[in-house]
Amino acid sequence: MYFRRAVVALAAACSLGTAAAADFPDKMVKLIVPFSAGGNTDNLTRIFAEGLAAKWGQTVVVENKPGAGATIGAAHVARSAPDGHTLLLGSVGMATNQFLFKDMPYEPKSLTPLALVAQGPNVLFVRPNLPVKSVPELIKYAKENPGGITFASSGVGTSPHLAAELFAYRADINIIHVPYKGANPAANDLMGGQVDAFFSVLNLMPHVEQGRIRALAVTSEARISEVPELPTVDEAGGTNGVISGTWFGFFVPSDTPDDVKKKIVEALHEVAQEKSTQEKIAALALSPAYLGPEDFAGFIKREEDRWSEVIEKQKISIN
Repeated sequence: MYFRRAVVALAAACSLGTAAAADFPDKMVKLIVPFSAGGNTDNLTRIFAEGLAAKWGQTVVVENKPGAGATIGAAHVARSAPDGHTLLLGSVGMATNQFLFKDMPYEPKSLTPLALVAQGPNVLFVRPNLPVKSVPELIKYAKENPGGITFASSGVGTSPHLAAELFAYRADINIIHVPYKGANPAANDLMGGQVDAFFSVLNLMPHVEQGRIRALAVTSEARISEVPELPTVDEAGGTNGVISGTWFGFFVPSDTPDDVKKKIVEALHEVAQEKSTQEKIAALALSPAYLGPEDFAGFIKREEDRWSEVIEKQKISIN
């Protein structure tokens, strides 16, 4: 009798899951951004919100829930109903926060990666009057002025911060980290000469052309087509293994039914492949880069392995 009831219950659950996928989405979908409005994460989310709304014929809204290194927004999604109607657009912190925070407000395993949608390498920028014109010269300057070179970031644990710590670790130099509440104030102080260096994305390149800052190298494995004149940090010499960048991908609560996850992934893939989407992503100085669930999960695991070492060696923590 018990076995028969279990089979009936299982069949009913499967039936409900299939029905949920067939009807999905049957109400408004929320895309949670764990950062303030106006930044790349927010702008990228709005691109996909527009595409998904058109694809599903359903309202898709963007909600900003910034704070605590993106853990507030991530925790909100982790605690939301696992029905596919609340998604998170996460970035590097999804792989690194578990090593930065002593107390996480959610379990990393409670969120499942669905799709990577965009990436962007970091560029090593310096103030124009810093007496260096190459990566080896910057390393030499830092060693001659121990503790005297400042690196801006958009916050503790962000991609610019981790890139700077990776560079310091690999080059065996001491740096002073200067965190800001976002990339814009960090860039403004770099151009104003208040800080020496800043790892950021390609959208600062127009300021290089205007002579307001100087670009030394990119943190990709190979030179990139957008700035072919810039060497990679490793190619420039003086260090190796300085490969970093920002990335963005969608997550849902792990208990979301598999067939609902599949439907979301299919929609994300279709939107990501649209020419208009790719053009809008490129306009943010990012590169369209799609990975499905399995490949994205593998990508995150490699990020965890790489950054956990840097975070430990450089003694980085948030609380």
